[in-house]
Amino acid sequence: MKDTTGVNFILKEIVDKQGRVKELDFLEKGKLIKDPLCYLANKVTYKYKNNEIIETLYQNDHPILATDCEMNYKRIYHLDKEKNIDKIEYFSKYDFSQIDSTEIKQWKEWVPEYKVVTPDSTQLEIEYYYHSFSKMNGAYPVSKNYKFIDDYYYGDQPEKESVLKGLQKN
Repeated sequence: MKDTTGVNFILKEIVDKQGRVKELDFLEKGKLIKDPLCYLANKVTYKYKNNEIIETLYQNDHPILATDCEMNYKRIYHLDKEKNIDKIEYFSKYDFSQIDSTEIKQWKEWVPEYKVVTPDSTQLEIEYYYHSFSKMNGAYPVSKNYKFIDDYYYGDQPEKESVLKGLQKN
């Protein structure tokens, strides 16, 4: 284990026996970040079934609520026979306890409870996999005609290098 004395922020990655990321924990001083930024999870879990990868985002041990952060809490990535993403299902949860009926309707338009995205309109990739070194046993599943765009999203090293290695393994 690497000595992290003096390091405040650490990413803890838990990997299954098949070499796939199972959980990502974003830690501050060795514990899950307590009050993460709204658009960032402090824990992400992955489950693998047949040709599906199920990604669930958490803040403080609870699925992220759309009414707090305008985000979905779960995504199901559907893989074709070549392990390309051919569809993503998005699921959202809300806390409507402090919201009137007009605003509830607006929230469901802004961040739908359920939606499906295919590669017809956009490139598909697994949202939080870019943080993982293991990914899916090293592979970084994307949609069939995916083109890597070198922009701010991936930051510098090690994320960018990890994504590029994963794309080569596909």
